[in-house]
Amino acid sequence: MAIVSLTSFVLFALMLCLPLPSVAVPSEELEIAISVLRVRGRALFANAITTSDILFDLLSAESLTLLVPTDAMLFDLDMRYSLPMYISTLRLHALPLRLTISELRSLPNASSVPTFLPSHSLLLTKPSSSDSVYLDGVEVYLPGLFNDQHIAVHGLANILPLSRSRWNDIENRAFALPPMVDSPAYSPSYSPSYSPAYSPSYSPSPRSTWWISPSPEDYIEFFGRTPAEPPRIGEVPVSQPPLEEDLIVGDGDSWTTGF
Repeated sequence: MAIVSLTSFVLFALMLCLPLPSVAVPSEELEIAISVLRVRGRALFANAITTSDILFDLLSAESLTLLVPTDAMLFDLDMRYSLPMYISTLRLHALPLRLTISELRSLPNASSVPTFLPSHSLLLTKPSSSDSVYLDGVEVYLPGLFNDQHIAVHGLANILPLSRSRWNDIENRAFALPPMVDSPAYSPSYSPSYSPAYSPSYSPSPRSTWWISPSPEDYIEFFGRTPAEPPRIGEVPVSQPPLEEDLIVGDGDSWTTGF
């Protein structure tokens, strides 16, 4: 009995010495934060992180901070930069640790704050004349948009700039994708003979290679555009009312089927 008790005590002591397993950011908490962004005028940022490979990094972190520009700022970024530059700039706006505004203010001036963009950190500066906090020269303009156990969200006065020294590295990283072909569900005359595997003379089109980082399957639909880009005219079919339908007198916005 004494031996059994001693063995149990040793095992219990070993369990106490083992490191505690890390706890990732709960997906439910991130969903709530994203919902808050959508109603606070930052829907494009919410869409961008949920439709790119950044989402996997966010969910694998123990905690995080999102630094969010407005929709207008992000749309302007989309218009001026390529897709890899767009995604890399988004990574600058996510920190792999939770920092409330009070914690940001408590950091020493000229602190280096890590981001989800590899080998790139933000320089934190604080003017002595105010409580303002700046990251790479951009003010944390709306602190505390969202605060929870694992996530903090702050609004920015502008887009965090990507240093020009990283532009060439990003643009020179090509990621080759399989050639894009029509889905059989949208090709009435589809047969295996149309597949590239059955065509010896097939050569990939220029669209088969894109300058982007690897991304999840859900992001495939965004090839050639960024999450901020709306559908082009002609891509969304518009259903027309049947010919036998008549317009109701006095209700110019309604249709009736005449049943």
